[in-house]
Amino acid sequence: MQFVEPIRSIKKLNDLKAFLKSKWDIKNLLLIEHWINSALRISDLLTLKVWDVYELDWTVKEYYLIKEKKTKKNTKIHITEKVKATLKLYREQYSWVVSKSSNYVFFQSRSNSKGDKPISRQQGRKIITKVCRLVWLPWNYGGHTLRKTRGYQARMKWITLPVIQEKLRHSNLAVTKRYLGITDDEVREASLQLDL
Repeated sequence: MQFVEPIRSIKKLNDLKAFLKSKWDIKNLLLIEHWINSALRISDLLTLKVWDVYELDWTVKEYYLIKEKKTKKNTKIHITEKVKATLKLYREQYSWVVSKSSNYVFFQSRSNSKGDKPISRQQGRKIITKVCRLVWLPWNYGGHTLRKTRGYQARMKWITLPVIQEKLRHSNLAVTKRYLGITDDEVREASLQLDL
């Protein structure tokens, strides 16, 4: 598996989202915003259907339940305010997709697309890589970038590792530490700095 970086700069993350919004690329904006905020794995994110995120009257839901492929666990995903705002723009741009509740939110864009097939994991990774390059992010980005971004930014806000572990749905804290790149030297250094 290829090692990928989180997006460490909030400014660059905002630049990325602003770029997509300026191009009226709402589907990919939603992909990025919801991927970061849900911390879902790409294989789960791409299974989202219209009925998962919209009520029957096309208003945005507060949350939805999803059974994760890797863990086989049912998970409650809360839809954040930013994602709700983007889902409203999505509804305007893709009313033909939203009109059929069994359509995929992240549908394949082909000339004969009906919204009945999701984009592939490879397409999702390519979207992230391409958009990161367009806003001059200089590192290696890919399929896990946005989950790692969620973990990294939570850590920068001093959210505790057990809470980050829960959000990323890791089996144990060691996995979360490795995922976030926390080394034993960093833990030792932090311990030495707090000498009570």
